[in-house]
Amino acid sequence: MVRFDKILLTLSLLFLIITSGNCQSVESLEKEIKSIQKDIKLAEKLLKETAKSKETTLNQVTLLQTQINQREKLIKTYQNQINALNKNISANKSKISSLRKDLALFQKEYANLLTITYRNKGKINNLMFIFSSEDFNQALRRMRYIQELNNLVKNKIEDIKSTQENINNQLNKNEANKREIENILTKEKEEQALLLADRDKLKKDITALKKKEGQIQKDIKAKETETKKLKQQIEKIIAEEIRKAKEREELAKKNNTTSVDYNLSSNFEQNKGKLPFPVDQGTITGKFGLTQHPTLNKVTTNNKGIDISTTESARAKCIFDGEVSMVTSLGSNNHAILIRHGLYFSLYSNIEKAFVKPGDKVKTGQEIGRIHTNVSDGITILHFELWKEKTPVNPSLWIKKN
Repeated sequence: MVRFDKILLTLSLLFLIITSGNCQSVESLEKEIKSIQKDIKLAEKLLKETAKSKETTLNQVTLLQTQINQREKLIKTYQNQINALNKNISANKSKISSLRKDLALFQKEYANLLTITYRNKGKINNLMFIFSSEDFNQALRRMRYIQELNNLVKNKIEDIKSTQENINNQLNKNEANKREIENILTKEKEEQALLLADRDKLKKDITALKKKEGQIQKDIKAKETETKKLKQQIEKIIAEEIRKAKEREELAKKNNTTSVDYNLSSNFEQNKGKLPFPVDQGTITGKFGLTQHPTLNKVTTNNKGIDISTTESARAKCIFDGEVSMVTSLGSNNHAILIRHGLYFSLYSNIEKAFVKPGDKVKTGQEIGRIHTNVSDGITILHFELWKEKTPVNPSLWIKKN
């Protein structure tokens, strides 16, 4: 009896481990799949917005390459999910095989026990066993003993059968999930085949762009010159803001209080990796730092922030509570907005129309400007930077994708 209880407990624990392990693995992959599918849909939408353009641009090629990468990542994730399910199914089959052996053994043991019980006692002997008691309490105890013994035999076997049935159900679910994912993977591969046509187009676009590679590099140089001027403005404003912050800190020390800048900076740092995306919908098409273009070998950029491709007429949104330090014009339909968050600063540029002015207090998620859409290619890009005092930091490490 003790041995039976221990084995049943072990089997129950094994079942819990199997089912919980499956859920965690599959759920994690399903979440990743949904995120990639969302990115692909957005990339498709953004590419459709550029369809009116007659001339191929670097932004279009970058966006198309981004979509290709996302589809490849999605197919790989589906394959990972199938592999994970295959491992779980194999493990479940092994567990079920072991359970069936245990069940057969227990059924045999209890069949023998029942045979012995009925052979030696039977119903009449059971009654005699009860009526031969010395007193009423002993009779009651013997009656309860017989009832509990019978119930134990029945319940234990039913528990084992139930456990086996549950694991079989789980295995069937895994098989169904595997078939479903394989079907989805087949569909995704069909889409990948359609995407090959886009790749052919991409090759033609790259050929066309390479003829203009010299001009593209000149445009990038001009952009870098513009960025350098903006960087100088930002550094000048940040230096002044830091000077004011130090004055406020000194005053706070005299009054035995904590400065507002310190509190705001501390709250900002605590939200690293959880800050909201600066647009409702967007995909990062320009990474932080020195990067080489994925298709044009001679084209490199040194990005102080990230570039986010978004939808036409999209609004830029403040990532955290703060105060507007600067709104400056960078040319026609291009403004930059600098917002102070204590000793941290967020920059939003390629803003067609600003909704705020210097000195305005802004809240997390507040719309601060409408992003400019390039007339030549229909691309809408927000350039976003994050600074810790005078040093640019990688925004991708701080913001959370929608």
